[in-house]
Amino acid sequence: MPRCAVIASFAIIFLAAVVVLALTGCQSQPTAIPTVASTLTPVVLPTQTVTPSPTPTWTPSASPTSRPTNTPTATATPTPPPVRAVRLDFKNVKTSRAEVEALEQKMRKANVNTVALGAGRLDWNYFKWEGHQNSWSGDVQDTGLDFLAEDAARFSRWADVDAVVDVFAPRYVAAHPRSAAISWTGKRSENLVSTTELVRGDFGQQLLQMLDYIAAHYPVKSISITELSYYTEGYGDDDKAAYTAYTGRADWPRNAVGLVNIDDPSIGKWRSYEIGRFLKQAAQVVHGYNKKLYMDVDVSWGRLERESAERGQDYGVMLAYADRLVVWDYFGLSGYRPDYTGELGRYLNKYGRDRIIVSVGLWSKGGGVISPDALRQAMQSGLKSEIPNLWITPSLYLSEEHWKALVDVWGNPQ
Repeated sequence: MPRCAVIASFAIIFLAAVVVLALTGCQSQPTAIPTVASTLTPVVLPTQTVTPSPTPTWTPSASPTSRPTNTPTATATPTPPPVRAVRLDFKNVKTSRAEVEALEQKMRKANVNTVALGAGRLDWNYFKWEGHQNSWSGDVQDTGLDFLAEDAARFSRWADVDAVVDVFAPRYVAAHPRSAAISWTGKRSENLVSTTELVRGDFGQQLLQMLDYIAAHYPVKSISITELSYYTEGYGDDDKAAYTAYTGRADWPRNAVGLVNIDDPSIGKWRSYEIGRFLKQAAQVVHGYNKKLYMDVDVSWGRLERESAERGQDYGVMLAYADRLVVWDYFGLSGYRPDYTGELGRYLNKYGRDRIIVSVGLWSKGGGVISPDALRQAMQSGLKSEIPNLWITPSLYLSEEHWKALVDVWGNPQ
């Protein structure tokens, strides 16, 4: 082999050995990553200012699969006391101021916690509805007093106050005879406007304005609508048109002699639908001021399952809009025993304690008043039922013995 070739071969072998040693050294001595934390200024992210709690509610877990969560301490919600309401009424509103203080003392002694005050009617107000002086009652005009304002201010200091609005409107009907409800025998009502006039007419719109004014200006917790009931009345041409449009029928259902069959279920279903439409509007008005809407409803005596649908007051439909129903337990007028109050409460339990108030009426047949003992039995029966919320009406008929019954039943906290 020539000498130059040998020298070249040794050179190649030497270079190969150098490369192998270099590669071996790189694998055994990894290059350190330069540290930059000491030379860079850390970025501080914005955070919310949180007030530290003296006792932490949770501790982060060391487990990488668990996430810390806030677990609130369970606190039992106390059950509110049963409603103990009295509807305040006077024989003469104009001279009622001399009676109010004594009535207040009696109610407080009996642990009454809700006072229902008469606000009047659309055409006969017991309050000063601004811009509607022609609707002020003679009592307001003669004395210059706003009775609802005075009594609501007094009783709201220690009780819930309910303003009761009556839908009867004899003065309005007299001035607008075409608005009157027509009975199944063709007689014009002196007190009620037609269902259609209530739901879509001028009367209904004015009534909503009245509810708005009360809710906006008076310290009441709720507004009750009373006397909103149609059974023998509400069969004029306008109501017939609404009924036929709803049902698709050409006429009212008729009995054998051609009169309207007022007990046909289709009428109650339609009427409840219409009144529900009005209640929906009323609830929107009242709820806009964080007030509650109540509605008085009757009882289908002996047929509780009908739930006053025959009067256009189907309980389920009404409760779709009203916050509570005030159910008329007028057992004295209807010939039932005082302890029927408990039976009524047990039936109504399906709607829940918070949705129903049972109104014990003091009237009895023949224009009389139930006895103090009957009142006591009714109240005790009601308190033992699933619906212990009671509303006694009217205060006008409460004798000293009746008041004693209230104290006996309500005098101690339940």
